[in-house]
Amino acid sequence: PAAPLADSMTSHNPPPAATPLTDSRPMTSPTPAATPLEEKPAHGEEMLKKLLKREEDVIVKGKGDEFVQQYCKEVKIILQAANDNERLANFSKLQPPFLNNGTKSAKIVRFKTGFPGQSIFGEYTLGIFGGYKAALVQTEQGSDCRSLIEATIGLFSNVSFIIGVGVAYGISRDKTKLGDVLISDKIACLNNIKIDKSDSIHSPDPIQEVKDKLHAHFCTASNRFINKFACTEDTSPRYSKAHVGCIISGNFLVDNEEIKSRLSENAREAIGGEMEGHVLMEIMRKRNPCPFQAIIIKGVCDYGDGTKEKQWQLTAALAAVEYTHLRLEPTDGNLFPTVPVAVIADNITATSMTVS
Repeated sequence: PAAPLADSMTSHNPPPAATPLTDSRPMTSPTPAATPLEEKPAHGEEMLKKLLKREEDVIVKGKGDEFVQQYCKEVKIILQAANDNERLANFSKLQPPFLNNGTKSAKIVRFKTGFPGQSIFGEYTLGIFGGYKAALVQTEQGSDCRSLIEATIGLFSNVSFIIGVGVAYGISRDKTKLGDVLISDKIACLNNIKIDKSDSIHSPDPIQEVKDKLHAHFCTASNRFINKFACTEDTSPRYSKAHVGCIISGNFLVDNEEIKSRLSENAREAIGGEMEGHVLMEIMRKRNPCPFQAIIIKGVCDYGDGTKEKQWQLTAALAAVEYTHLRLEPTDGNLFPTVPVAVIADNITATSMTVS
């Protein structure tokens, strides 16, 4: 359903006319909007320290390691993070990996690698996520993530799904709360936008609706997800809900209510926005047939209106990871034939961290 724009719009000096917005500069307000963030997030420094400590407990291997080489062939899901909070949140649910032949790793595995002819390198964390063999990678933000994502697809040759799990801004406080989870059934790729003489923002790219097995799996059961976590302000629990809808994606950081409203004119049904989804959609469009499917699942950490602060990023990312992990548990239906549930249960140890 269409989400109304927030009512508390403030007036700012408009950007120069006919200026293409194709770079990653922030679209920020000269002064912060008056509306404060709703409340303190549930997860602060203590959770951050706990996650950082857990992330240290890995086995570091080389790309040429026999276990790593075989596991790379068996990976079915790539989890993409674009900042430290997103990476830590995804890592919190990983379990030590195992191979189809029964070989187990005592700990989560990490390796780094470069790519021939390219000046990039990737750091990958290998483990079980829900019921599936996964690789977690942290990319750059926005369009700068493209090179590493394409290289990653080549490295994990049998990957079936790429899931961008992290944080986003919400379009309206009336529809989404901080910590709620947004799931993309459509992506409005607003990367090639221009501002006309009347200061209206236009995009020539159509909204891309994706109907595939991955989206059907994640979008049809969102009403089953209500994630409870403790709030730091009082003892009352706070609830995170999941919302399916159109997500705006472009190579710019939105932190201005007026700009956000004008961007939303190109996607009136949008429920939120982020910076990496358009890259996944463009990569998929260029591959015909495309061997993998992709989806964006992100928690609301701000409203892109000038009140942007990083204090909600970890909580929002953890909420998105919690939803993604829930839908990838073996008991929630298989996306594709995989290792039998009994084998997964025998190999996974109860070391994952919950959001609350």
